Amino acid sequence: MDFAQFSAAAAAYAHENGISDYQLYYQSDSSDQFSVFSGEIDRMSSAQVEGVSLCCIVNGKKGNASTEAFNEGEIPVLFQRAMEAAEFSGDETEETLYTGGDYQQVKCCKTDMSDAAAVKERLMSVEQIGLNADERVQKGLMAGISNITSRRAISNSAGLYLESEGSMSVFSVNVVAKDGNGKKYNDHAVEAKADSREMDIAKLVGRAVEKTVAQIGAAPVASGHYPVIFDRSQMTAMLEIFSSVFSASQVQDGLSLLAGKTGQKVASEAVTLVDDPFYKDSFFPCAFDAEGVPTRTKTVIESGVLKQLLYDRAAARKDGVESTGNAYRSSYDAPVTIAPFTFYMKPGSLTPEQLMQKADKAVMITFMKGAHAGANPVTGDFSLESKGFLIENGKIVRAVEEITVAGNFYQMLQNITDVANDLTVNTEDGISCCGAPTVLVSDLAVAGC
Repeated sequence: MDFAQFSAAAAAYAHENGISDYQLYYQSDSSDQFSVFSGEIDRMSSAQVEGVSLCCIVNGKKGNASTEAFNEGEIPVLFQRAMEAAEFSGDETEETLYTGGDYQQVKCCKTDMSDAAAVKERLMSVEQIGLNADERVQKGLMAGISNITSRRAISNSAGLYLESEGSMSVFSVNVVAKDGNGKKYNDHAVEAKADSREMDIAKLVGRAVEKTVAQIGAAPVASGHYPVIFDRSQMTAMLEIFSSVFSASQVQDGLSLLAGKTGQKVASEAVTLVDDPFYKDSFFPCAFDAEGVPTRTKTVIESGVLKQLLYDRAAARKDGVESTGNAYRSSYDAPVTIAPFTFYMKPGSLTPEQLMQKADKAVMITFMKGAHAGANPVTGDFSLESKGFLIENGKIVRAVEEITVAGNFYQMLQNITDVANDLTVNTEDGISCCGAPTVLVSDLAVAGC
């Protein structure tokens, strides 16, 4: 029984039993994973998580239940559990169903999944490509391909029926290199395509090798305050860490410092942040959110001014505004939260090299770790173990490691002086992802030696 059949059977049951207000949410996430280590197959696996959740509204109160059993016999049990949950709900908010709106037409992305033999052959070539790229590369390269598909659907008693589907192939490579003293360094590269056969494996391995061997000879810098350049991957990481501060529910709960700041300057004029459900390179374009509300492209920060928070229906009711269509569910039975779709910083006109020249002397950050312990989205404070490069006279002079970069996200937005033109988006992250170009921050604390 597929979701369309399940939905029709649920509608018939609801009609026969006088159930007038309900909504079904369906999500199916599947992946086929292949990986190699040292030129040998390390893993071959396939997984699928598929299920449906039911929301019933009884006397204005909401109750939820979920199941992975797609059969007609499960439907009465599902409705009974949801209606019992509504009866005992302590939430006094008057809930209503969303009846639909104007939805943008999107093209579903369907990956042509390569067969296992073809994937194996391509992965087995990675080790030798890496070893040939640089004599310092060590045996033991890791590489993998994941073919990922996600489907979502919503139907309710108000006549709403929506479907969406997307898929992608994600290729990743991890490289280890060793210097003349035996010290090891490692780094990785990752890329997503609509079809794994479109991937230039040699180019991706070359990028991972280049990132890895560039670290050889790294040493700390003297502690102090520096202009700091976040390369595009690390500025993207910053947006990922702190994207929740733009959620209206986080603002309402006192978990973001953007309360009352709409219409005010919260960043430098160089900063414009956009949330785009229809981003041109997205593998999961979204015409509707997890509540069935139509999505739209919106500018969150425009030339430094906070223009818009992100809303689901509950947060919108509290503020007396319309939902922005940013309700999100990570799985069929996960609670509704607020998240962006493709959330990115608009690029500027400078090349990264020109941006380095403007900085003159700076620290460039190309890797950070410890975000869970070292970053606080509520206060905006962060202190993250990092590595990268020392910039002098506008050029890279050596690699840097064993440093910590510290500051405050809100203040950092104010101190971004220049934005490069090299925007990239982590489309491999799926439905909700972030992107950024390389940026120059005028001042941050760097702890080194």
